[in-house]
Amino acid sequence: MPSPFPGMDPFIEASGMWGDFHISMIAAMRAALNAVLPPQYAASADVHVWSVDPDTEAAVLLGKPDVPIIEEAQPAGGVAIRARHTAAPARLRLRLRRRRSRRFLRITEARSSRVVTAIELLSPSNKAPGPDRQAYLAKREEYLATGTNLVELDLLRGGPRLPLGDSPPDSAYYFLVCRAWEVPEVGYWPIGLRDPLPEIPVPLAEDESDVTLPIPRCVNDCYDSGRYPLKLRYTDALSPPLRGPDAAWVRDILSPRSRPNRRRNPT
Repeated sequence: MPSPFPGMDPFIEASGMWGDFHISMIAAMRAALNAVLPPQYAASADVHVWSVDPDTEAAVLLGKPDVPIIEEAQPAGGVAIRARHTAAPARLRLRLRRRRSRRFLRITEARSSRVVTAIELLSPSNKAPGPDRQAYLAKREEYLATGTNLVELDLLRGGPRLPLGDSPPDSAYYFLVCRAWEVPEVGYWPIGLRDPLPEIPVPLAEDESDVTLPIPRCVNDCYDSGRYPLKLRYTDALSPPLRGPDAAWVRDILSPRSRPNRRRNPT
């Protein structure tokens, strides 16, 4: 069953399922890009890792995880093992930095692994004031400073908008395309709540044509494969709340779903 909305379904954000949607979208966009990229390029999922100071809340980008997470082996046979641990004369509590991570897409030259384009789908933590927002903005600056193309997708109504230079048109969502050879000028796609999602051009090298990322198809695939028609509660209030004409429009969109199916008696 398709989403009742012509564009982005705002109930995905309000439902607390954004983490699931984010992972699914990264995989869907990777598959869509690899189907159209020239043979010298490849799209891959990657992860940013940063640490947060417990005292200052300052974020420091670390790059990729250094050590894989491995589950500890359990004792065989179910036999209880009593270990003897020598007590220290004193105990201290270290101030450990918290580690955070976020997935994104990168397009690389297949042979050299040089990153040509990064594709970032924002999460709520990237927009909310705090260390996660700081870490993402630092990564965005790094892209622009190193000549990496950036495609930034904001499909979230909530949270303060990231810095976008001159006052952009007001909209529920946006797509941003930063071509390395055009910075500081960037392409901007404002998207309203009622608008269909557009396909987005993804830049490669300056002397090569863009490839098209079919965002509507990716979102629809995630909606179906995630079984969101079964999981989303369209009777719940939206957060952030809608007012005025938009609230009435959402009620009209959802009213057919709230009507019971009545079978006519045969005559």
